[in-house]
Amino acid sequence: MTLRTPDVRHLMLLLAALLAWLPVAHATDPTRTLAQLHHTALRAEEGAPASIVSMAQTEDGWLWLSTRMGLFRYDGFTFEKIPLQPPASNESEATWTIYAAPGGDLWVAGANGGVARVRDGKVTLYSAADGLPDHVAVNDFGTGGDGNLWAISEVGVYRLDGSRWNEVSSQSGIPHEIDMFLEDARGNLWAGTAGNLYVLRKGARRFEDTGIRNGSRSHLMMHPDGSLWQRSHEGLHPLPGEWGKPFPHPRPKRANSTTTIFDRDGNLWSIACALNLCRMSARDIGKWTTGDASDPAMQTFSEDLGMTSQATMVLLEDRDGHVWVSTKMGLDTFRDTWLSRIRFPKPEVYFALVEDGQGQVWTGTAARTAYPDLLWKLTPDPVALPGFEGAINSAYRDTDGSLWFGGSGTLWHRHGDTIDTIDLPDDAAERRTIVQAIARDGMGRLWISLRLRGVYMRTAGGWLPASTIAPFPALAPAVIHVDPAGKPWFGYLDGTVATLDGNTLRRFDAGTGMEQGPVTAIATIGDHLVVGSEHGLSFFDGDRFRRLTAQPADRFNSITGIVRSKDGCVWAYGIAGVIRFTPQAWNAALRQPKVPVEVQVLTMEDGLAGPAQLVRPLPTALAASDGRLWFAGSQGLAWLDPSVPPSVLPPPPVVIKSVVSGATTFQPGETVRLHDTRDLSVMYTALAPGRPRGLSFRYKLEDADGSPQDAGNRHEALYTDLPPGQYRFWAEASYDGLHWCRSTPFAVIVAPHLVERTPFKVLCLLAAAGLVWLAHRWRVRLLTQRLRLRLDERHGERERIARELHDTLLQGVQGLILKFQVFVDGLAKENPSRAALEHTIDRAEALLVEGRDRVKGLRSHASEEGSLEDRIAGLADNVGIPVYFAVQYGARRRAVNPVAIDELYSIVREAVINAMQHSHAQSIRITVEHARRALKIHVSDDGDGFTAVPDTRDDRNEHFGLVGMRERAMRMGGKLKVQSAPQRGTLVTVSIPARVAYAGNGRKKR
Repeated sequence: MTLRTPDVRHLMLLLAALLAWLPVAHATDPTRTLAQLHHTALRAEEGAPASIVSMAQTEDGWLWLSTRMGLFRYDGFTFEKIPLQPPASNESEATWTIYAAPGGDLWVAGANGGVARVRDGKVTLYSAADGLPDHVAVNDFGTGGDGNLWAISEVGVYRLDGSRWNEVSSQSGIPHEIDMFLEDARGNLWAGTAGNLYVLRKGARRFEDTGIRNGSRSHLMMHPDGSLWQRSHEGLHPLPGEWGKPFPHPRPKRANSTTTIFDRDGNLWSIACALNLCRMSARDIGKWTTGDASDPAMQTFSEDLGMTSQATMVLLEDRDGHVWVSTKMGLDTFRDTWLSRIRFPKPEVYFALVEDGQGQVWTGTAARTAYPDLLWKLTPDPVALPGFEGAINSAYRDTDGSLWFGGSGTLWHRHGDTIDTIDLPDDAAERRTIVQAIARDGMGRLWISLRLRGVYMRTAGGWLPASTIAPFPALAPAVIHVDPAGKPWFGYLDGTVATLDGNTLRRFDAGTGMEQGPVTAIATIGDHLVVGSEHGLSFFDGDRFRRLTAQPADRFNSITGIVRSKDGCVWAYGIAGVIRFTPQAWNAALRQPKVPVEVQVLTMEDGLAGPAQLVRPLPTALAASDGRLWFAGSQGLAWLDPSVPPSVLPPPPVVIKSVVSGATTFQPGETVRLHDTRDLSVMYTALAPGRPRGLSFRYKLEDADGSPQDAGNRHEALYTDLPPGQYRFWAEASYDGLHWCRSTPFAVIVAPHLVERTPFKVLCLLAAAGLVWLAHRWRVRLLTQRLRLRLDERHGERERIARELHDTLLQGVQGLILKFQVFVDGLAKENPSRAALEHTIDRAEALLVEGRDRVKGLRSHASEEGSLEDRIAGLADNVGIPVYFAVQYGARRRAVNPVAIDELYSIVREAVINAMQHSHAQSIRITVEHARRALKIHVSDDGDGFTAVPDTRDDRNEHFGLVGMRERAMRMGGKLKVQSAPQRGTLVTVSIPARVAYAGNGRKKR
């Protein structure tokens, strides 16, 4: 058969709807009673409002509550009142019916009339001016298949057309007053009256009479399979025809409260019953079911439930399968958990768990209250064993299937249906000594631990102290365990462990790894002995004990029960809860005990009865032969079936509640721009009204946080003094730390201040550079002034010396010459001494002339002897150079400072003399460059040259008068550079800064 295209399309849509309808989480287990469900009571102490008349859950996950005090919303953590009226309004805040509509809107009916629509946090009010009846409350809302919103009140039927409400009672097709609306899975809107049921088919404009009778006490509801059911005085049954047939459909994301519902597992819930809260399992619903408390299969309210009040109002099943019941005093929620609590007729504590040889689980108690302790048969519901009373502190199944129970001064042995009392050693019965552990080893020896007395072994002749067999410590062990090889192990409260191999006792203490505090549990898991202690969990590797690493560090503390289930998982019960190791995780922990492994932790939110009991009876965990696991908690007894995995609850949606910076509050979703203050506070939450506990949060401000910040159970992120930039914030929530749900991110823009802007920074950089340049120029000017001052001082000193020489030495010598001349003139010409004296006088006059020339050189400026060019040009004549000598000048000429001429001339003269005397040069070239920044003179020759040393101030490394030349250049703030190599000649370059070398006027020479 060939399917046509429309058929294929319809089939695909049907399959998609069916897959979407398949539940991923159970509502409440049909096999459990109302009392066995996890119950949470929210009263005024938790902030819950009283007298909730209507409830709804919108598609975003918020749970909304309508009360006489106004409208509230609940996220699982805080009850928050939502104002509907303007701040200055004098209208009542009391609300009536609320309705979660398709698309996410919440419609709220005022108790005194009027309607409000809440959409994305914004409120729109409708009143009589918009077509609604004046001061008449809307009793119910409904949405037709075409998307139109309908409302019913005492005075008529109304429909929202655009932005206005129109009274359409006469056009609705319903001649009677409507009591309620119901939307079915097919997109039809149903209306119930005191006479019949009417339906507004999808796409139609008028309701039509279905002919189905509907009494005043009837109630219409939808089954999770999509069929419609009616509850009436005749019973509970599906509607006739197509309406009562299943119709696959996606699970709705919204929910509205009523008085009777089917939960998603088909269980019936109702507050319209004689005891105000009734529940019937889906498996018990039959043809004659009435849904009333008189039905034998109906589970009813009892005081043991601990509800907020017996006066119930409305009920609702949220999208996670949790059932909510509002009462006059608060709010109650029921949900399924993996573990099932055992309900005893009265509170019981201190459970001694044991399974007999027939697969029956028993528990004794040791409450020691005014009520007697009993021995209970668990089915799993507890049934007390008739005729037995007594506190049981320990229980043990013997190898033959019989049971041993240890009490206070009493030891019982149960085989079959008979219970015998066994005598204890010495005066243990008179002193009511507690029997705290019992076990039989592989050699058939029965061991007991008597508190404060030690270990005893039972023989045919009676009880023997263990110390007569081996050197047992005097301390009584808290636990005794026999491994598969038949060896007994004893765990002590001093943190040590002992084992008996035949009659040889071996003890383990801190030196062999037992350093985790008092031993509270011993078990054999696979090939390893595992020990639970007050401060950790360890296993025996055959030589010593190795401690497992936990994350967090205290997760494995005070383990008092260790078992392995049939699926290979290892379960350890401690103060953190029940810790579940998968087989893979357990093997990884044994291979690398120092590396934390991923484990699952079950707490009271999973149905556990509190943390493990930490004192007798021990152990607190039992793996029964039917596969169930039993756990004795500090607040009760619970069990689970590992073969039935728990429902997977996805992480709840995370929303941003508020964003605040200083005195500015931003609306969620908008871009946050920070100007005056850089501090940021973000409030976030997870919409998990049914299961808020166990959630962990983390958040991140991208480009500010390196990795997501672990917030634990905090709901606020704080940032201070954020630097300028663009960021993105989001928050996440998770139940298990593996699967996370992220909020809608929002942008955060921190505007830079004026001093943080790039143009301002560039301007500051330029200003700083300008200041540095000005400081440099000031420093150069200062150094130039100091250099000129030193040169002027030197010139003044030369003139002073010249004056002193002229006025003293030269004048004195001149006088002496005149006196000697007079003396010579007095001698006869033929006097032989006259010629000698005249020769001496001539020599003295020549020296005098030379001295005057020297003095003239000291007093006169160098410019008087010629410019730098002239003096360099006359250098060949002055020194008598017998080589080729050439002087070259650049095209640019500038006047040279007269004071600098002498120093430069001396440097050039020394360079020339060095070339002649030491280098044996044949030619010497001098080049003068009047550059803008410096005056440079190059003296080059073609002499022998030498190995030049780097520019240095170490006199020991220089030759041929270079030291003096360098010092002259340095005194003028200049540099001297010598370049030479053997047989390659020499180049001497002197460079003097322009500020020193050139004359003050700076005019150029042509």
